[in-house]
Formats: sequence, structure tokens, C-alpha cells
Amino acid sequence: MHLNVALWACGALLAVLLTWQQRKCWRLIWQLNGWRGVVQQPVLWFLLCINLHPNSILEKVSQYRVYFQRPLAVLVGTRVLLYIDDPAGMECVLNAPECLDKTFLQDGFFVRRGLLHARGKKWKLRRKQLNPAFSHNIVASFFDVFNSVGNQIIEQFLSQPHLHGQAVKFTDAEDLLSRAVLEVSCLTIMGTPTNFTQLDDAHIAHSYKRLLEISAVRVVKPWLQIRLLHRLLAPELYEESRKCAKLLEDFVGGIVRTKHRNWRLRDAVGGEKSGEDSSSCGWQRRIFIEQIFQLAANGEMTLEEIMDEAQSMVLVSFETVSNSIMLALLCLATNKGDCQRRLLAEIRALVSPDGTGQVAVSLEQLQQLRYLDAFVSESLRLLATVPMNLRHVSRDFPLAGRQRETIVPQNSIVVLDTFNMQRDERWWGATAKQFDPQRFLDQQQEPSNPGSGSGSGSRSGSGEPRRQRDRRHSYSFLPFSNGLRSCIGRRYGLFIMKVFLVKLVSNFDFQSDFQLEKLQFVENISLKFKNADDILLSIQPHNQSMEST
Repeated sequence: MHLNVALWACGALLAVLLTWQQRKCWRLIWQLNGWRGVVQQPVLWFLLCINLHPNSILEKVSQYRVYFQRPLAVLVGTRVLLYIDDPAGMECVLNAPECLDKTFLQDGFFVRRGLLHARGKKWKLRRKQLNPAFSHNIVASFFDVFNSVGNQIIEQFLSQPHLHGQAVKFTDAEDLLSRAVLEVSCLTIMGTPTNFTQLDDAHIAHSYKRLLEISAVRVVKPWLQIRLLHRLLAPELYEESRKCAKLLEDFVGGIVRTKHRNWRLRDAVGGEKSGEDSSSCGWQRRIFIEQIFQLAANGEMTLEEIMDEAQSMVLVSFETVSNSIMLALLCLATNKGDCQRRLLAEIRALVSPDGTGQVAVSLEQLQQLRYLDAFVSESLRLLATVPMNLRHVSRDFPLAGRQRETIVPQNSIVVLDTFNMQRDERWWGATAKQFDPQRFLDQQQEPSNPGSGSGSGSRSGSGEPRRQRDRRHSYSFLPFSNGLRSCIGRRYGLFIMKVFLVKLVSNFDFQSDFQLEKLQFVENISLKFKNADDILLSIQPHNQSMEST
């Protein structure tokens, strides 16, 4: 009898303590959705549990979000998961100092160190140290690399039978582009040629891809971040991730140690020859790793930290840029309008071939390609490269733009759904899920033609009401995030993407009978497709495509 009473008392005490710990979470749920938010919690828990896998979570979120009032708060233990898919909420979170850090869920990412996952003051210091390495002048100095690797891509498409013709696999083209972007990353970040565009017999690119897929599983299943549980619950996955991580650590570590040794030797020789013109070796200073070696020489970074930063930068640039290019090509191939014709006409009018017959793209030419800008922006809008962004709340802060006071409690997990926001009719009109680069051209031209059209109800070439464009929030389009922790390599990634697209569109005609509406989306850190094997492309050199027509 006494034991039962003691057990009931302990249970009641634990319930009271848990409720006390959750009080701020329940307050947020009430402030956002009232009684509806409280009673729908069991339904949200059920949906979250049965869809807790990268292969299903993005698709299910897109399917079920319309049935709930948003922003949406879900109680998870003593934390709350806050889901946001509107521009005002995005702006508030991305500019809040309390939301600067990544969440503990992202500790499942295999690259845990470096700028990518630094927190608080450490992130601010590291970002300040690395900003000069991605300045406009530094990135612009890489155009010879972008053009050279771009020409190698064209050679591979022309010489490899499985990369041109009527039935090119999406995955085959994706593999080539990922290896090419990885080569650019190694050249510009670590100053090392790898020849990955031609051959990757060490499977470096595949290892990066596979580790990202495993990282996505560890993010949605955070218990796998505990090594012992990972080994017990998913032994094959654990062993594969261990081997891939070791391969990539050896790959990057070997390059960094060799480059650092050469840098120190060159610096010592340069010090002895003080009268020599330093401009003769100035080209080496543009390489990312060469610049942060100077931080190590000043005692601001260790060699291990340099390896972490190099690994982080290579991974992020390689994965996001190559994926963005492939998504843009998919949009181009499936478009049945005049997009490809307009793009090719603009390129041919502004970019001239070099002595080898290939177009050599300069920064000045790239800045004049307005339709290319619109095409790239629309592909990044419709198929967001990084579908979701997670932020940790370091202390209580108010969520702006709400009718009533809404306080997000400390230790909350904020999920920013960029993918669905950029496809939402509330911000992008009735054609939000259609590919239409014209919407960005209209947006650019509107300020210069304030008197054009016939009032607020007039329509542009994209069929989008002008009043819809006028009220579009500046945070409704976030291809590289924004706010306090925006992407440091935004300019770098866009330049690579545009140069490669100019090269490809200049040489090939891309077509596909696949429909974008049939894509099955997967959240693998970056956007992937469950049915990628079903996508076939027709990639024909322009002279052959003209003959066939």
C-alpha cells in the first residue's frame, strides 16, 4: 500500500516537473494557435513519428502543411519545434541574434567543425577571418578556372556516348557535373588540380554524396549521433560512414599539409629575397587556403582548424553548386516554352567564342546576361537547393509580425521551410508551381516603367498580377539564406553556376518529356529526387539538334 502511494507520488511529482519545464512551450503553442494548437499536438506527434526519414519528410510536410494554421509549434520533450513558412517569420528569425546558431540536430552532419557549424562568438570571429577570402575581387580572379573546367565538361559530354543522345540518364549527367564542381572547389579552395572531371577512381565525389545522405538520416534521427547507438542500430550505415569519412579526411588532410609545407618554404624563400617583386607569386595568394595560412602564421588558427575549414568549404560548395546546376538544367529541359531559345539568343549576342571555338565568359559579360539571371533565379525558386534551414534559439525572443505577443522560448528548434515558401501562391501567385523566368524579368523592369500597363490589375508576360509582385516580401526568395548568417559563398556559387550554364546552353540542346509535377522530393541536406532514375534527358549538340529538326 505504502509502495503504491510512493509510486503515485513520484509519478505526480515528475508530471508536475515536466509540465513546469514545458510551460513556455505550451505558452507558445497557445499564442500561435490557441486551443486548436493544443488539441492537435497528438496528431502532429503521430505524423512526425511515421514520417521521420529524409525520403519522406519533405514530401509529407508539403502535403500536410495546408491543413494546419502556420506558424506551427510542436512539443518535443521539453523543447518546442517551431515551423515557419512565411517571409515575415523568416525575416524575424534570420535577423534575430538569438537565432544565429545551428541546432543540435545538425550535429549529425559529418563535418561538425569549421564555419559551417560554428556557434556564437566563435562563428562571428571565424566569419570575420574568412570574409576576405570570398571578396568580389578574389572570386572574380577564378574565372579562368571556371572557364577551363567548363570546357572540360563540354568535352566529356561530347566524347562519352552515355552523356549525349536521346536517352541520357539524369543521374549520369549529375555525376559528371558534381565531379566537375568538385574539381573547381579543389582548385579554388586548396589550389590543387585533381582531374575529377575526367576520372574519379578514388570515388571522392561519391563519398561526399554518400556522407551527405547519411548525415540527413542522422539529422532526422538524432539518436544515431551517439556512436554506440549508431553502431548497434545501423551497423552497416555506421561502417560505411566511417570509411567514407576516413577517405575524405585523408584526401583533404594530405592536400592541406602539403600546401602548408610548400607555403612555409615559399614564404621563407620570399623573406630572403625581399627585393624580388612579390607580384610574381601574387596569383597564389588568391587561393582560399593560401589566405588562411596567413591566419595560422599569425597564431589565429591551427593547422587542424584549417583542415576543418577546407573540408567544410569543399563540401558545401561542391554539393550545393553542382545540385543547383543540375536542377536548372532539368527546368530548362522540361520547359516547353521559348526559355531555351531566348537563353541561347542572349548568350550568342553577348558572349563570343575564343580561339578554341568555346565561349570564354568574363565577369563583365555575365553581368549583362539578364535573361540568364532570371532563369537561374526561377530555377532556384522553384527547386530550392537547400529546402529547409534549422536554427537554435539561444534565449527567449519575440516573433514579430503577430497580432498578439508571441514569445519563442530558449532551446526551441526553428524549422524554416524555404522550399514550400518559394512555391506558395500567397507570395508567388497562381503560377507559383510553374517554371517561368519571366516573373523575375518583370520584377526587374517594373521600377523603370512605372507608367506601363493599365493599373494594379494589369498582367505581365508571366501572367502574374502586378499587385502580387508589388506586395511580394523581400524574404519570399531565399536561395542563399539571408540575415545575420547568410551564405559566405553566395557570389562564388552563382558565378560557377552561370559560367557552366553558359557553356552548356551554348553547346547543347536539352529536352525531356518528364514533367516537374511528377518529381518526388527527398530532403538530403540538399534537394534530391526519389525517382531520379526515371528522369531521361535528350542532350544533343546544336548542330545535330538542328539537323534532326
